[in-house]
Amino acid sequence: MTLAKAAKQILTERGQDLLWFGDPDLWHEIYSLGGKRQDMHPLNKWDAVLQAVRQSSLFECAGHIRAINASGTREILHPAFKITAC
Repeated sequence: MTLAKAAKQILTERGQDLLWFGDPDLWHEIYSLGGKRQDMHPLNKWDAVLQAVRQSSLFECAGHIRAINASGTREILHPAFKITAC
C-alpha cells in the first residue's frame, strides 16, 4: 500500500478529511501502515509521508495551520492536506 493510500484509509476510518503536520502519531501510523522501513529517523518518516501526500492525486493542499513551536518562541506554518472528492 502506498503512503498516500494509507493516509486516506486512516483518515476515512477516523472520520476525518484533513491531514496536517502537527499530529505526529498520525504520521507514524500512516508510515507503518504503508509498510515502509521502520529503522529510519522519525523526521525522515514524516518527510516520506509529506512527499507522498503532496504528489498524490488523493489529496489537495488545504493551506497551512499556524502553530507555535515547542519552545513557544516562533510561529510555524504546518502544511495541511484535504482528501480530494475523487
